[in-house]
Amino acid sequence: MIMKKILLILILLLSGCSKQEYSKNLFYMDTIINIKLYNVSESKANEAFNEIEKLYEKYDNLTNFYNENSELSKLNKDVNYEMSNELFDLIKIGYEWSLKTDGLLNINIGNLTKIWHDFRENPVDLPNLDNVKIEKLKIENNKILNDKVTIDLGSIVKGYVTEKAGNYLESIGIDYYLINAGGNVKAGKSNKGYYNIGIASPINNETFEIVQDENISVVTSGGYERFYEYNGVMYHHIIDPNTLYPANNMKSVTVIGEDSGLCDILSTTLFLMDIDEGKEFIKNYDVKVIWFTNDNEIIKSDNYE
Repeated sequence: MIMKKILLILILLLSGCSKQEYSKNLFYMDTIINIKLYNVSESKANEAFNEIEKLYEKYDNLTNFYNENSELSKLNKDVNYEMSNELFDLIKIGYEWSLKTDGLLNINIGNLTKIWHDFRENPVDLPNLDNVKIEKLKIENNKILNDKVTIDLGSIVKGYVTEKAGNYLESIGIDYYLINAGGNVKAGKSNKGYYNIGIASPINNETFEIVQDENISVVTSGGYERFYEYNGVMYHHIIDPNTLYPANNMKSVTVIGEDSGLCDILSTTLFLMDIDEGKEFIKNYDVKVIWFTNDNEIIKSDNYE
């Protein structure tokens, strides 16, 4: 048995603005978050950093599945818990995407994600999943109808908050910025007219593709981000609710579009689909996609330039 735990910044920021920059690192949602601000005074940069940290901290406290004091944990213990509007908005997004994907993106699989999380933390034997049952979330008239829920919002919250952070910066007149939340990049304007955003290979530390653009979000989902290798098989953190096991359709998928929240949701969804199914699914969305296959091939969506 070989234990591996790799925490990688999947998106490598190669270049962008050349003028004065201010940078700050945060750590929330089990992720290193780097924020770079350009064309702004030091005092305004510090003010923005403080507000963005409050934003990530707030949603981390709301949605941390493994913190018994989070709002989400309290809801999972008692479905009648009076949750905040912010938490319900996220749950409603997850519910709507469950309907769009016929349950493939199912946020009500916390009982299953915890089993695999505990296995990665202490991989003695493979989990026994014989008695695991996955329920689809049921919501009507802004109320959760399930008697019991085990909601895990890890598949949507990071992109959602990163989009909010970018919107906040633009609302106070900071249009030139980069936010890199561990494989989830949101870029504002660039003094050069573009950023070079490198996508890291899932098999080495090299960059296999560079996205050259501004006012863009680039989000990668990959099974190599958090995993253990057990008896020669890799078990990662992105779980297929149909098989109850980590998905094995590809090594990574990258979604490129304007909205970080949408790109985050789509990257997880596409990772759970085979590539042909994913190509058909994204025709309804204004995004570009790059798949890195299990055979180390690179496949791009038809609209990729």
